[in-house]
Amino acid sequence: MGSATTMSFTFLARYLNLLGHSKAEIGAVQASDSWGKALIALPAAFLLARRSARTVFVRAAFVGGAALFVLPMLDGLGPVSIAAFVMGLALAVYTIGVGPFLYRHTGDTERATVFSLAEASGTAASVIGAATAGITVALLTGPLGSEARATGAVLQLAGLSVLCAALAFRRIEDDAPSVTPDVRLWSLVRANRGVLARFAAPQLLVSTGAGFCIPFLATYFQERFQLAPGGWGATFALGQVLMTVGFLATPALISRFGYVRSMVAIEVSSLPFFVILAFTTSLPIAVFAFLMRGALMNATHPIHKNLMMQATPAGAREVQTGLNATLWGFGWIVGPLAAGTVLDATGDDYRLLMLTTVGLYASAAILTWILLRPIEQQLVLQRAADVARA
Repeated sequence: MGSATTMSFTFLARYLNLLGHSKAEIGAVQASDSWGKALIALPAAFLLARRSARTVFVRAAFVGGAALFVLPMLDGLGPVSIAAFVMGLALAVYTIGVGPFLYRHTGDTERATVFSLAEASGTAASVIGAATAGITVALLTGPLGSEARATGAVLQLAGLSVLCAALAFRRIEDDAPSVTPDVRLWSLVRANRGVLARFAAPQLLVSTGAGFCIPFLATYFQERFQLAPGGWGATFALGQVLMTVGFLATPALISRFGYVRSMVAIEVSSLPFFVILAFTTSLPIAVFAFLMRGALMNATHPIHKNLMMQATPAGAREVQTGLNATLWGFGWIVGPLAAGTVLDATGDDYRLLMLTTVGLYASAAILTWILLRPIEQQLVLQRAADVARA
């Protein structure tokens, strides 16, 4: 899954750009993927709460892999957008389900390590996917007659990778669903609406900031620095290596600084690198800023997911991840559409994209501290009371 999603993420925008689509059209396709994620998130959350994770993961991977495989065979922006929508819809199911699944199968002492390893294994696979994609495009451009056709072949390879993931999901020995049929899920949602909202608000700002900038990093390097596909693939692969290191460091950060303090510090420290990306005209400096931005900002994912699962009671965890996935998808609907329009209107002025993302990320860091710090303090007090009673 890590390899496939990275291959499609890093080369879909370049593929559409090579076909001659405008930035607004590229943003529309990216938004179609996000519409799929947003619309399926809450239904998938309720489904995962009632069904075995193995069954849901296998079916979602099959549908998502098939959609990605056929996408380069389609002509016209409409059919391509539909394929992207189905792909986003199906692959979001795995994103929603993996957090509660890991939580059910881990204990308190090992959970931080397992969550960081889960993220790190995905990014380690992403290294292989990004590097393989870049090399494959370079090798196939000559035989297939164009870089666009070679990039389309790489997207099909990504679809096959997702289908292979379905085979791996079949080997999961899952326990019973997290809630029994007699439990009313909407009652759980209403009872925990406060904690749901506290995690949702910062997530919306982060997702909008990411959606406004990240989908166009491929065209940023392509147009500002004329970076070849092999160079872009290698750059993204190196970024995944650093992200893996960041994920593996999160248990130590949590142990030393706690959840919220670690997240806020990481988010704030990533902001200068977006400013560098906005103004630099040096490729080495841009690559360095890109690598540091990715390593820092993405390191918050296992910390956020771990705290979210601890703060949410059983039965509502899938809904919590579903709600966050919905907001993430919404941010990636608004972001690419707005950013594509801005690029077309300003003659590809990427500075506006980077600086807008800085503002949204800074606001998210402030909200994270205000809304989630009390939740972490309550968990600490609850854990201390449980130890005292024992």
